[in-house]
Amino acid sequence: MKKKPTVYVVILCVWAVCVGALFTACGMIVYDFLNGRNVTAGMVAACVLLVLNALMLAYMWLGSVKDFMFSFLFLCNKKRILKRYDTIINSKPDVTKLSSDGKSPRVLLLYCTCNDFNADALEACMRQNYDNFETVILDDSSKKEYLEAVDRFADKTGANVVRRENREGFKAGNLNNYLQGRTDYDYFVVLDSDERIPENYIAETLKYFAYSAKVGVVQAAHKATKGTNLFQNLMGLSVKSNGRICQVMKNFYGSNALIGHGMAISRACYEKTGGFPKVVAEDISFAIDVKNSGYRVLYAPNILCEEEFPVDYLCLKKRQAKWVQGNVEFMRKYNRSITTSKMTWYEKLDVRLSHYNLPIIPMLSFLIIINTILIGALGFDVGGYSKALILLMVVFLVSPLIPDFFVHGKRGNVLRLFGYAALNFVVYASLVPMMIVTVTCALFGKKARFIVTPKEERHISVREALKGSYDSIVFAAVIGVLTYFTYFSLMPTLLLVGCCALTPIAVLTANVAVRVSRLKTVRAALY
Repeated sequence: MKKKPTVYVVILCVWAVCVGALFTACGMIVYDFLNGRNVTAGMVAACVLLVLNALMLAYMWLGSVKDFMFSFLFLCNKKRILKRYDTIINSKPDVTKLSSDGKSPRVLLLYCTCNDFNADALEACMRQNYDNFETVILDDSSKKEYLEAVDRFADKTGANVVRRENREGFKAGNLNNYLQGRTDYDYFVVLDSDERIPENYIAETLKYFAYSAKVGVVQAAHKATKGTNLFQNLMGLSVKSNGRICQVMKNFYGSNALIGHGMAISRACYEKTGGFPKVVAEDISFAIDVKNSGYRVLYAPNILCEEEFPVDYLCLKKRQAKWVQGNVEFMRKYNRSITTSKMTWYEKLDVRLSHYNLPIIPMLSFLIIINTILIGALGFDVGGYSKALILLMVVFLVSPLIPDFFVHGKRGNVLRLFGYAALNFVVYASLVPMMIVTVTCALFGKKARFIVTPKEERHISVREALKGSYDSIVFAAVIGVLTYFTYFSLMPTLLLVGCCALTPIAVLTANVAVRVSRLKTVRAALY
């Protein structure tokens, strides 16, 4: 599975054309603004700010063009791209060659939990059509009810339980605490608390390791478990589409990503890397270490696991805060490692676009808003500029949704997709204020924390919705007032202000129940 730079060459060419059009339009706007007038310092300052906005938009467009071209080129070459997996999927390797003793490889299922144990999910993972595996619960829980639930499950199923006194190093520390120094296994699988892997997970994964001795990690595909409320049901659509298109394209034309669960790792690879780095974003950091150690990460689209999307907006907000903190920490600690790594230029670019953009884009969006308000205060004509800015922001927000429309659109449920797109707009635009604060705190030295995403579904009151949305509402009010008094119109920032103002409605969508075709089995005996 040799990687090629072809797609990124196309991406950069398309992006260059788009940037050329952007700066041509920017030059025309500046010319119209200055033409026939007595140029003042304020007018020059407004034009400088306009050019700065164009530069920031040009950077943001690179990620948008990548999202679009990944989807477009995948659809154009879907059969040819997926056919490259046939050699592995259709193989029947002698797996005894993968073990150290000439027998079937010994595999560990490592289930990580911290006050979020899900007995139903773990039992599903343990139903493997493979014999030589062991289940180990790495329990960092502190609450009595979860500790007791884990012990009851272990007594019933025979799973081993490992707890540690020192909970340093987050999830990475939990895994390293058990793995370092052990030689009684050949491969291990990392499972999150809500993970459900298929019965053929181990058998299919071993085919990828048998394909090449350089394969150190196999990352399985995922889809979201069907949610029982409107928020979870709609927002979970993004999980499957990301794996169907983006991760497959990364496997051949970018840098393979790890998502921290549903991944199998060889003991040789783990030992060569020195273990998981003790950072919040241990998954994306470990992927860099794997590459630098001489091993490869392969993505397996035929192995489909399930995970739960956050049950409501407030839970997603906590997960997003963890991701932003983790990615800022990743940028600081791994930028040099990426620069000097054995990755190709397009793999390095893909890593940075995939992981740096999460903290960078909110900050650039905020700077564009501030510049836009200042441009209005300096007397710039609001007309064409404000309309163009809204159009550009819409294009930017739509581009990440393109894979979702390609994957789910063929089912013909246009109304559901429209609801998903509208809710997605509101949710991620309204998270910008939180991300700005999180990035700013991180830049000023606040240490990243591993925030466990709550899993319990509950009814959210209007008061709770307003409390959980206060930062977005205040942000919308301040930006809206400043925009109106500089432009006498809300047009330049209408999209962001509107999305932030609608945050309470997004929060309350978790109270809307939906029918699920496959009911979750409640295994009360295990609790």
